[in-house]
Order: sequence, then C-alpha cells, then structure tokens
Amino acid sequence: MRAKQKITNFLLWSQRYTQTDMIYLAKGGFWLILGKISTSLITLATMFAFAKWVPKETFGKYQYIISVIAILTIFTLPGMSNSLIRSIARGKEGMLALCAKTKMKWSSIGIAISLIISSWYFVQGNSSLGICFLIASFLFPFPSIFNLFSCFWQGKKRFDVQNKYLILINILEALIFIPVLFLTNNLVLIMFAYFFSRAIFRGIFFKVTTQKIKNQERDNETLPFGKHLTIMQSVNIFANQIDKIIIWQFLGPIPVAIYSFAQLSVREVQGIIPFSALFLPKLSQKNFKEIKKELFKKFFKLFSISIPLYLLFFVLAPIGYKIVFSNYMEAIPYAKVLAISIILLPFSLLSASLTAAMKTRELYKIQFISPAIKILLFLILIPLCGIWGIIISFLTAQIIQSILTLYFFKKAI
Repeated sequence: MRAKQKITNFLLWSQRYTQTDMIYLAKGGFWLILGKISTSLITLATMFAFAKWVPKETFGKYQYIISVIAILTIFTLPGMSNSLIRSIARGKEGMLALCAKTKMKWSSIGIAISLIISSWYFVQGNSSLGICFLIASFLFPFPSIFNLFSCFWQGKKRFDVQNKYLILINILEALIFIPVLFLTNNLVLIMFAYFFSRAIFRGIFFKVTTQKIKNQERDNETLPFGKHLTIMQSVNIFANQIDKIIIWQFLGPIPVAIYSFAQLSVREVQGIIPFSALFLPKLSQKNFKEIKKELFKKFFKLFSISIPLYLLFFVLAPIGYKIVFSNYMEAIPYAKVLAISIILLPFSLLSASLTAAMKTRELYKIQFISPAIKILLFLILIPLCGIWGIIISFLTAQIIQSILTLYFFKKAI
C-alpha cells in the first residue's frame, strides 16, 4: 500500500507539469499498452509462422483476399465504433445492441458483393479464390459487428476489462490459426481458419458484454454520426487496402507479400502508444472550446514519444527482421522509410478531439482529401516505381492528412 501511495503521489505531483490527469493516463494507458503489446506479440508469432511455413505466393494471395474483404467491411459501418464509444461514455448503454443490428443490416451489401466476386473467380476457373471469397461472404461481417464489445468497455473507460478480453481472444485465435499454418499451405483452409476463429471468439465476448448492460438508454445522434464517420473513413479504408490489390494486378502475389511484411512491422509499432483510444472517451465528456488550448500543448509534448520511437525502430528493424522474418529481409528498406509515419502519431490526438466534438464538416474534409490523393498517387506511381511508389504515396498522404488535421483543429470552434 505504501508503494502504491508513493506512485499515486508522484502522479499527482507530475500533473502540475503535464496538465494531464496522470492517474487516468497511468491506469488506462497501462491496460491499453499491455493489450497492444500482447496483441503485437501474438501478431508477431502469426507472422513468424507465415514467414517460416507458408510460401510467399500463398501469403500474397492471403493478403490480397484480406484487402478485398477489408474494403467490403465498409458496409459493416466501421465508423459506428467511435460513435458508440462516444455514446457509451455519455451513459447510453442501449446503443450497443442497436449499433450491432444496424451494422448487420448494412453488411448484406458487402455479402452480396463478395458472392459476386466469388462467382467471378469460379467462372474464370480459379476455384481456390472462388471458395475463399465464398467462405468470406458468410463470415466476414461478424468480427466487425462483435468487436463492438470492445467499444463498449472503452467508452466506459474500463480499459482493464477491454484488454483482458482482447488478449484472451487473440490467444484463442492464435491457438487455432497458427497450427493450421504449420499443418497446411492450403489457401482455402487458411482462410476458413482465419474468418471462423475471428467470428466465433468475438461473438462469445460480445454475448458476455451484453449481459453487463445496466440500462437501455439510447440517443438520436449515435447512428447518424456513425454513418457519417463511416462515409468519412470509407475513402481512407479503400486507400489503405487498394495498394495490395494494385500490386497484385501489376506485380503479382510475391511483391504483395514483401510489402505486407514491411507494412506490418510499422503498423504494430504505431499501435504501441494508443493516443486516440486512450483520449477519445475522456474528450467525449468535455467541452471542445474549454480544452482546445490544453490539447494543443499536449500535442507538442507527444512528439517526445513519437520521435524516439521512430529512431528506435530505424535502428532495431534490421536485427528484428533477421531474427524473426529472415525470409523477408528485402522488406527492411521499405519498412525503414515507411516508419517515418510513426513521427506523425501525435496528430491522432487532434483527430480524436474533432471526433469527440462531432466536428463532422472538418472530419469529412480531412478523411476525403488525403485518401483521394493517396489513391491517385497509387495509380500513377505503383506501375512506375513498384513498391517504392506505394511508400512515397503513403507518406505524402500522411503528411497532407496531418497538416489538414492541424489546420482544422486550430480553426474549429
């Protein structure tokens, strides 16, 4: 108890200099970072299994299918997640079930498109991809829908419960998925294991979460705002996945695999410090005008985390790839340059504040302009420069998005 009190006193003392609720940050940040580290370790183990046991061509096909399906998840209304977090933070727990029903209804469009893609591959004589998309048609909406349980606990600022559930889910999924990668290179079996494990375990914890609901209060803002956020995010989701599809068409499955391993390591490092996830519930309970100046000060302080994190990645990436992904050493130069985006992580705090304040017009502009530029650059540079064309396009779009976020944050009232 004495040690705990000393830590509490230190955190209270530090608040004079950070102008931040350090008790909240320590509790929430601990569980979020623990959850992220655990997830990253399991992801690392899964990718090690892919690198060790699965041919590059098969992994490239796997990534291609995942990218197509990720675009189709737009019809599961992914923007509903942040909208639900905001709603739960305000005590409207009845919105969990309503958001899930709405996501299920809209996902039927994505299911229909996936069935059309499956039929096209069967007609083309590619039964392997045809079966994979057929499996995806029936299973892909459920992980997105059931993942709302995580938003519920995040909205209640119960990061401990949220991350205990997520860690357990990731472990259970890995216990199914990794043995499949060891036992077979069959793409159909790999895709079935992926979609089935993600659907079944998230479904279990969604059910557990619904039993914890204490009220059925609803509001009239969450669903419309969730749809707005989805429209905003849709261009970005498309832009984040179309790169692998374009590489597939112009260069084939092996370059898809190489680029995916470069992108994976950067994405995992970016998620270690979950700025947006930690601050969104807290910001949703405050008035934007009152906290704007305070947030801007914190924004600059966060660079003291993101810049060292990038430098650490730059130095350690070659060692990490040699130990874990020795079959993908050619991905290192791409990963090093792509990792420059880690420096831009503090801008996610400003973006979270605009979401919490429901600055719909500003968010629309940010979420459309940057991804549109990225897609345009992809179409121009990938055929000319291959994987380097993607890297240049991605970084250019990220910088533009960061500038836009800063501009609209300062302009917003």
